[in-house]
Amino acid sequence: MDMEKVGVPCADGKQTIQNTLKRHINLHEKNISTSYTAEELVELLSRLPAFAPKPVCKFIINDRTLFGKLEQKKESSLFIRHKFGKKVVQYQMEQLQSVDILKY
Repeated sequence: MDMEKVGVPCADGKQTIQNTLKRHINLHEKNISTSYTAEELVELLSRLPAFAPKPVCKFIINDRTLFGKLEQKKESSLFIRHKFGKKVVQYQMEQLQSVDILKY
């Protein structure tokens, strides 16, 4: 059985795949120097897949600091599960001042 050797080493193919993945990821990444607004961050958090763990966030709503997880966003309403509670509380999007991700 004669086999022909291919002139391209395996590492080149692997590197190409890594470069394509990096290019693909970089298309969706935002520049580190620019930060997200509260509305943009809520939109991104609400689009996480169901199997992904929800990050613990710090929400500032009406000058009150809340710690919890964003469970759902419907139109102009936010549903936040407080860190130490089991109940989901509804807030209006207009009341939201800032969002910070603490633990992912």
